[in-house]
Amino acid sequence: MTLQNTWNRIKKTVRQKFLHNVLNFIFIIVFINVFQAVFGPENSILAVSLTILMPASTVRDMTATPVKHLCVQTVILELMVVSAFLVQSLQPWAALPLNLATLLIILYAYTYEYSSSMYFPYILSYLFFLFISPVTAEQLPRRMLGALAGAVCTILYQFYSNRTRVTETAHDRLTAMLEQARRAVDFRLTGTGGDPDLALVRESVCVVSRAVYERRRKALRISDAGFALVDAARTLEHLILLVRALPGDPSPAQAAFLSRLGPWLDDCRDFVLRLRPDLPAPDWGADAPPELREAADYLRARLGHMADRERRRNYRPTGLSLWIRVKAAMDVSSVRVTYAIRTAVLLAVGTLLVQLLGVTHGKWILFTVASLSLPYADDIGTKTWKRVLGTLAGGAVSVVVYSLFPAAGVRTFFMMFSGFLTGFFSDYAQTYACSTVGALGGAVFLTTFGWGAVSAMFGLRVLYILLGALIVFLFCRLLAPFTRHTASEQLTAKYVRLSGLLARVCAQDAVDAQLYYSLVIQAQLTEQKLRENAGKDGQMEALIPVLAECHRRVRDAHLAAVPAQA
Repeated sequence: MTLQNTWNRIKKTVRQKFLHNVLNFIFIIVFINVFQAVFGPENSILAVSLTILMPASTVRDMTATPVKHLCVQTVILELMVVSAFLVQSLQPWAALPLNLATLLIILYAYTYEYSSSMYFPYILSYLFFLFISPVTAEQLPRRMLGALAGAVCTILYQFYSNRTRVTETAHDRLTAMLEQARRAVDFRLTGTGGDPDLALVRESVCVVSRAVYERRRKALRISDAGFALVDAARTLEHLILLVRALPGDPSPAQAAFLSRLGPWLDDCRDFVLRLRPDLPAPDWGADAPPELREAADYLRARLGHMADRERRRNYRPTGLSLWIRVKAAMDVSSVRVTYAIRTAVLLAVGTLLVQLLGVTHGKWILFTVASLSLPYADDIGTKTWKRVLGTLAGGAVSVVVYSLFPAAGVRTFFMMFSGFLTGFFSDYAQTYACSTVGALGGAVFLTTFGWGAVSAMFGLRVLYILLGALIVFLFCRLLAPFTRHTASEQLTAKYVRLSGLLARVCAQDAVDAQLYYSLVIQAQLTEQKLRENAGKDGQMEALIPVLAECHRRVRDAHLAAVPAQA
C-alpha cells in the first residue's frame, strides 16, 4: 500500500508539473541560444546564470519601483563581472581584498532576515564567472553589455511573474480571513462549523504585511492603500476575536447583530474578489454591540480605501529625520552582518588557496562552501547530509551513463535531461543529484572516457565536496556558530522593543503615519520569523506568552491610533 501511494504521488506530481517544466525548459534553451547569438558563445555562462537569477529574484516583488531595481541589478551584475575578471587577472594576494569586498556586498544585499534570501544564485553566478568561464580584457566589454541586458531581462521577468502579486496576496488572504470570520459567526449563532483557525488568521495578517512591505517604494514610504490593506487584515483579526469572545448563548442584541454580520461578511468577500463594485453600509440596528459595530464599520472603511485608486498613488510624507530614514533603509541586522562576514571570509580565503595551489576543479570546494554556509548553523548538518546523498546518487548515475556513452551528443542529452528533471523535485538531495549529473557531465565531456577515468572524476568530486563540507562544519558550527536560538533571543528582544515603541508613538499627539505603519509591519514580520524559528526549535510554548502580551500592546496601540489614521 505504501509503495502504491508513493507511486500515485509521483504520478500526480509529474502530471501537475510536466507542462510547466516543459515550457520552462524550452524558455531556458531559447534564452541561452539567443543570448549566445547576441553576445557570443563566451558569454553562455552569463546566460545560464541569468536563467537561475531571473526565477530566483521573484521571491521579492520589484515591480513597484522597477527603475530603482533595474539600477541595483545593473550595479550588482556589473560588479560581479568586473570583479571576477580582476580577481582572475591579478595576483591572488592582490585580488583578495577586492574579492572579499565583492562577496560582502552581494551577501549583505541579498540576505534577508524576515524572508527568503536570494544570495546563493548571485554567489553561484559570481563563482561561475570566476572559475568556469573567465574572460579576457578584450572580451570584458561584451560581457558587461551582456550583464546590462541581463539586468533588463530580470526586471522584465519580474513584470511577468509578480505584476499582480500584491493583489493576489490581498485577495487570497483577506478571503481566507473573511471565511474564518463567517465561520466564527456561524459557530456563535448555530454551534456549527467549529472555531475559526486563529493560527491561519494570524499567518494571513503577517503575509499581508509582508506583501505591503515588499511593495513599498522605499523605507518609510507606503501608500495610503497599503496602510488600509494592513489595517483591513488586522481589523478582521480583531473582529474574529471579538466574535469568538462572545458567550456561547449570545444576548438577543448580539444574536441580531451576528445575523446581519454573517451575510455582510459574504458581501465583503465578493467586494474583495471584485464581484461587486461597492460595499454598502449595513443597518446594524440601534442596539448593536458598540465594539463589534465599530470594528465592522472600520473594516468597511479600510476595504474601501484599499480599493481606491487615488489612495494607491498617495504617499503621506514622514516627519522623521534623514538619519533615521537612512538607518531604516540600511536595515542593519546581526543575522545579515554575521552571515555576510563569515561566508565572505570563507569564500575569499578559499578562492585564494585554490588559486595559489592551482587546485584542479577546486571550484567544487567553493561551490560546496557557498551552498552549505547558511545563516543559521543549526541547518548546516541537514543540508550537508542531503548534499552528500545527492552527490552519491547523481554520481552513480553519471558513472554508468558517461562510461557507457562517450559520444558528445549523448552526453549533452543526459546533461540537459538532468536539468529538465530538476524541476520535478523540491527536496535538496533530489535536485542536487540532478545537478551532479550535469556537473560531472561538464567535467568529463570531451576529455574523460571509460569506467576508470569517469569513476576517478566522480571520486574527486566526492572528495572535494566532503572537504568543503568539513570546512563549513569546522568554521560555522565550531569556530563561529550563529544559531537559531541566538537569533530568536535577539528577535524576541526586538519584538518587545517594537511593541513598546509602537505604544509610545501612538500616545503622541501627532502620529507619523509612515513610522506607525512601518513599526506595525516590522512587528508582524518579526513575529512571523519568531514563530518559524520556535516551530523548528520546539520553543513555541515559551514564546506564546510573550506574543500574547505584545499582541495586546500592539492592538491597544492600533485602537488608540485609529482616530489619527482615519
